[in-house]
Amino acid sequence: MIRDAWLILKHELLVTAREPFWIFFGLFQPVVYLLLFAPFLSGIADAPGFPSENSIQFFAPGLLMMNALFQAGFAGFGLIEKLETGFLERLRVTPIDRLALVLGFVLVSTITVLVQSVLLVLAALPFGLHISLVGALLLLVLLVLVAITMGSISYALALIVKDPGILAGVTNFFILPVLLLSGIMLPIAFGPPLLQWVAAVNPLYYASDAARALLEGRLGDGSIPIAFASFVVLAALTLLWFIRTTREAVA
Repeated sequence: MIRDAWLILKHELLVTAREPFWIFFGLFQPVVYLLLFAPFLSGIADAPGFPSENSIQFFAPGLLMMNALFQAGFAGFGLIEKLETGFLERLRVTPIDRLALVLGFVLVSTITVLVQSVLLVLAALPFGLHISLVGALLLLVLLVLVAITMGSISYALALIVKDPGILAGVTNFFILPVLLLSGIMLPIAFGPPLLQWVAAVNPLYYASDAARALLEGRLGDGSIPIAFASFVVLAALTLLWFIRTTREAVA
């Protein structure tokens, strides 16, 4: 199984390496947010209740979560392409382990998110972002869990709907509310009580707060264990769903 997973991972990484443009193209949106949206937050950084010392310290960690949400959340489009070209159909006549197939695809999307996250942190440093090395390493682990969760959901949905248009609609239907109620763009504390209550049941809300605490070195912040516990459970459940869906699709 490990050998088969490595073969799938190596194949997908080689495909990505041949077209590295897509890795950097995926960074276009978060970099634009970093350059053109974060400066607008400087006007409210001194407002009472603002959770960070400055706008970039608030926005950059959330941007990492947003990038993981979108990059892994749309990974299923690549799987639909493989369905259309017959790639998965040909795998049915091979002895490849179905679990290895799942792990290979999930690892590819996770590695992509990690590479982009490191580049985003480096891009934010000149704007005044301060990081804790230990906290940053722990944040990478949290990003891995978020990427596994979102990637597994996206891949499983791709195998179910098998249509890029439907997948785009379903993905946006769920991702946009989760994004807006996560506190990535603006502090949730600035919103009405009803939205604050709804945000309190959003796992990404705690992940965003945990990302800020980790980068600032506040390792005792209460949002960190909640974020890790939530996404450990979510990553396990969604990965099991992807495994089951794959076994049914590539029987």
